Amino acid sequence: MARPSEFDRDQTLLEAAMKLFWCQGYVATSLTQLLEAMGIGRSSFYAAFGDKRSLFIEVLELFSERTRQMLVDAWEETGSLDAIQRFFYTTLLEVPRARAGRGGMTVNTLLELADVDPELSVLAERKLAGVESVFEDCFGQAQQAGCYARGRSARELATHVMVLNQGLRVASRKRVPRSELERNIDTALSLTALSLPA
Repeated sequence: MARPSEFDRDQTLLEAAMKLFWCQGYVATSLTQLLEAMGIGRSSFYAAFGDKRSLFIEVLELFSERTRQMLVDAWEETGSLDAIQRFFYTTLLEVPRARAGRGGMTVNTLLELADVDPELSVLAERKLAGVESVFEDCFGQAQQAGCYARGRSARELATHVMVLNQGLRVASRKRVPRSELERNIDTALSLTALSLPA
């Protein structure tokens, strides 16, 4: 297949598709809706992305990498476990309410497609594992620096915080008040001895 043009690969097209998939999920999003949201014709769509599933994979990769990078950036900015609280605040509290109410696209995909499309579900699991790996790096570096030693391995702590992450994404879809979501974050982090000043 010929390589798509720069126009076909314009970031705004992927952003438009991401928003639609994120709001509606994979199954409920039709090709017609994608074409309308992206503002392109059917032939251009097929030339650039192949099909709906291929586009979804590309969008999920983009969303997941952005999420992972936000955690990496938070760690690089703080150099401490403040990064974990900052990550949750940035992605859940410091975004427009409508966006927070969508939950997380990767977690949504895992829940939606577990029994529908195992391959996409596995891809979502792999992307979440990438975020968990950054959590593990944060804990590992903090322990090496002598800043955090609670008798648990970095891996165990990362797994715990990842469960928290997934639960918070689901809770945010219930559109609970922001104050309640903040309380949930702080309570959960306090149980991991990560309750830090905002």
